[in-house]
Amino acid sequence: MKVIALTGSENTGKSHTINITYCFLLGNSYVQIPGHFRILGKPDFEDVFDILQKDGKKVGIIGMGDYIKGDGSLKKLLAEMQGHGCDFVICACRDNPKIEAAVRAYPSHIFVAKTPSTGRENNRIVNTQDAISLITHL
Repeated sequence: MKVIALTGSENTGKSHTINITYCFLLGNSYVQIPGHFRILGKPDFEDVFDILQKDGKKVGIIGMGDYIKGDGSLKKLLAEMQGHGCDFVICACRDNPKIEAAVRAYPSHIFVAKTPSTGRENNRIVNTQDAISLITHL
């Protein structure tokens, strides 16, 4: 399984970027595999967990990557994706050595740095550009 991790500090738009990526994939003929979709953590943040498929390729989406311990830890969520046979996982990953270690545990991984926004009016543009960058690693 290849892990594509969008890294950044708290409140930099990682979850929003993952949601844009998710929508792009759905709009590009990826389909949901029934029984996997759920919202992680606080519903207001819309941190999605889902598995999509296209041409036999399974892509997991994890919008929450801020926790080290518990059921919402990135380590457990990645293990769950691996258990479902995902070929790729796109996830958020807060800048934290312990959380990043969950990604590094997979031999095939890449970290993509979240582009900082220069202001609220640029958030959507920056997040969309980052989403496109994530997709290129599939």
